[in-house]
Amino acid sequence: MKFLLLAALLAAPAVAAEKTVELAQGYRAMSMPFPTHQLRFVEPGDRIDILTTFEAVFGEKKERSKEDVTATIMQNVRVLAVDRKDGIVQLEFNPNEAQYAALFAAKDKTLWLIKRGAGDKEMRPMEMASARKLFR
Repeated sequence: MKFLLLAALLAAPAVAAEKTVELAQGYRAMSMPFPTHQLRFVEPGDRIDILTTFEAVFGEKKERSKEDVTATIMQNVRVLAVDRKDGIVQLEFNPNEAQYAALFAAKDKTLWLIKRGAGDKEMRPMEMASARKLFR
C-alpha cells in the first residue's frame, strides 16, 4: 500500500495543465495560488502583472495614518502553466523576482493577476493606488 501511494505521488504533475510553455534559461518556475475567477482567461504563454493590497503607514510620528494601498509588484511575467481547478498558476521569474513573489505570497495577502494585451511587454513606472490619492 505504501508503494502505491508513493508511486501515485511521484507520477502526479506539480501543476495539472493542458498546455505548458518551456522555461527560459536562467529563470525559475514558481507555482502561485490565485482565486480561480482570475484564471478564467489566462493561458500558458500569456504575460501578466501581479498586484497586491496591503496596509501602509503614512506621515511623520505625530501624524501617522494607516491606509490600504494596492501596488504592482511584478510586471511582464510569463505564464508557464495554468491549473484552473486548483487555482494555481506556474510563472516564470528571474531569481530576484522569485524572492519578491515569495515574500508577497507568504504575507497571506490577496494577489491579483492582471492579463496583459498580446505583445505588450513594456515596463511602466507605477505608483501605489490608494483611496486618498483617488479622492484628492
